[in-house]
Amino acid sequence: MSEPTQQHSRFEMIATVLMAVATIATAWCAYQSTVWSGVQEFALHDAETMNRQVGTLRTLALQRSMVDLGLYQSFLNARFDNKETLAQFYRDRFPPRFKVPFEKWYAQDPFNNPNAPSHPFVMKEYVVPENVEADSLHTKAMENLATAQDSNAHSEHYILLTVIFASVLFFGGITSNIQDLRTKKFLVVVSMILLAASCIWMLTFPMMLR
Repeated sequence: MSEPTQQHSRFEMIATVLMAVATIATAWCAYQSTVWSGVQEFALHDAETMNRQVGTLRTLALQRSMVDLGLYQSFLNARFDNKETLAQFYRDRFPPRFKVPFEKWYAQDPFNNPNAPSHPFVMKEYVVPENVEADSLHTKAMENLATAQDSNAHSEHYILLTVIFASVLFFGGITSNIQDLRTKKFLVVVSMILLAASCIWMLTFPMMLR
């Protein structure tokens, strides 16, 4: 076998190995892209579910606050009308979430003390549990949304890699039909560089197994 023929065979063998590696890498990238797309889908679903729950909790919290406000206004009206028995009646029926801040506010003699808070709703003790839960769920929803965005980026990166690996397969595949040794060598070298760079880049991506 002549030297040029041996070189042709050698480059074709190298191209075959490069194509085999590129094929495996392409399959891996396709798998990773699919997995990350699934992570994105689940994260978006969770975020949407949580946001709906947040809306429900906000509505419920508003209803609770309106009840508290109604009782407070009824108390004030009774007190200003000097109906102490009626005022006490409303005061005794304040729910715990409002009673605690009200009593601390009332202890500061707000009707005579100009430095007292304007009303009990500005007291730090006034907390509607549904608002707290809604805040927590909103934070989790935002975290899930961020996860979905990151997962989408990972999926797109893996798809981009499949395109690059496809280029390696293309260059490697046409080498067997190239008779010019210098051209064949050039294509093999380009394939090697693309494959090496792509594999190194791929190793920087997060991997997910399912």
